[in-house]
Amino acid sequence: MPTTLSQPTGFRWRPLGELARLESGHTPSRKVDEYWDGEIPWIGIRDATANHGRTIDHTLQNVTQKGIENSSARILPAGTVCLSRTASVGYVVRMGVPMATSQDFVNWVCGPGLSSRYLRYLLVAEQESVRRFSYGTTHQTMYYPEAKALHVCVPERSEQDAIAEILGAFDDKIAVNRKVVETAAELAVSMLAGGNRFVELGAVASLRKATCSPALMGDMAVAHFSLPAFDSGEMPEISNPVEIKSAKFEVEKPSVLISKLNPRFPRVWNLARLPAERAFASTEFLVLEPMSCSTSVLWALLRSPVLSAQLQSQVAGTSGSHQRVKPADVMASQVPDPEQFSPSLLDTVSSLGTLVVDRREESASLVRLRDTLLPRLIAGELRVRDAEREVESVL
Repeated sequence: MPTTLSQPTGFRWRPLGELARLESGHTPSRKVDEYWDGEIPWIGIRDATANHGRTIDHTLQNVTQKGIENSSARILPAGTVCLSRTASVGYVVRMGVPMATSQDFVNWVCGPGLSSRYLRYLLVAEQESVRRFSYGTTHQTMYYPEAKALHVCVPERSEQDAIAEILGAFDDKIAVNRKVVETAAELAVSMLAGGNRFVELGAVASLRKATCSPALMGDMAVAHFSLPAFDSGEMPEISNPVEIKSAKFEVEKPSVLISKLNPRFPRVWNLARLPAERAFASTEFLVLEPMSCSTSVLWALLRSPVLSAQLQSQVAGTSGSHQRVKPADVMASQVPDPEQFSPSLLDTVSSLGTLVVDRREESASLVRLRDTLLPRLIAGELRVRDAEREVESVL
């Protein structure tokens, strides 16, 4: 693809179509139930935006063989690299197993001269370049002629594999951390599910209500705990306070945040350790300070499916995407009384919560280092041997 990068030694510009076969996707009719909920993973836009840069084995929706046979969708092989081309242009995923995709993607089945793992990283690194090939004022779209015209600057296959191996080591460690986080969180919730004595949440935690404007606090960077930051990996965005236009809750002590927006999709954030920067939370969150338990215990209580069901029954608003629960209703919700559990059990839950925080922070550090190396490796500015020396103490 056209880019400002030069052609480094050992790299060569090639039409992507010479190295990989371009494939399209399609959506089977939504009106035919027997086309859906089958065994064939089907990649939609939400799969791409939620898993940008990853290899995926599962999708939010599956289709049936009959759905494939009665549409223009096709099953593509594992290793196919998918690039979103409509609405949210430039998101990249790689198929870990055979899958189909919607028409919102252009898909490349790599030939022997191109590593699919390398192509995935290349497209991630060149996301902004890709978006320059999309058109439209309201909804951007990359059309197939533009996809067919893409060129890539690539080294020999052995060098591609070596680069993908280094970057993949980061992703492997991040994936392990993700699994540890999921398992630890599920275990913490399950350990507190056996209680039979309930109290109002207001008896367990206090609600911080005072707001302030970060924009009035100078130009020292602040940590902004927002809904997008939660959805992007539960790490705060470090921002210039001038860029934060509206009032926020200042978080002054370890707390737990729970979103009042769309309780069908619970967002519960354990702030067991505050960052070095002053911390501010979006007013879409409630900031809860535990009274007699750790933040990790409170976090596990708030992640309970029972509490989620309570909050869903109390939402206000007609739009499914903008339903909110009132703070008073949240604070009046019933949660297991933490005092009924043994100190050793509470200590274990606290340790699990700390483990989750530790692994998230480690993954965030790995992402930063990987994303620093990625464009340099893809551009040929950093060679594999030098990159290996840079990461040997980390991986």
